[in-house]
Amino acid sequence: MEHVSIKLDSAIARQIERALGEFNYTTKTEFIRDAIRGKLKELDGERRKAKAERALLAAYGSLKGQSKAKTDEEWRALKLKAWDEFNRRREQQTNRK
Repeated sequence: MEHVSIKLDSAIARQIERALGEFNYTTKTEFIRDAIRGKLKELDGERRKAKAERALLAAYGSLKGQSKAKTDEEWRALKLKAWDEFNRRREQQTNRK
């Protein structure tokens, strides 16, 4: 196991202390490790979601001749459009069954 040292604001340390008993953690280390695992899992989910969104855009051709979005706003609009198209097609397939 690797050793990592951190400094926390007193307020955060007090919040951790209160949470230890309330959520059955035996040590601050256990609490912090669990928090890190949770954050890493969350980031992995975001990574997978972004990958799925890119695949969705490619699969349904939502770019329609536009090679790339030029701004974050355009990218969000394209993702929403692709997601709507994906849901529409999924509903159509579900209704056929």
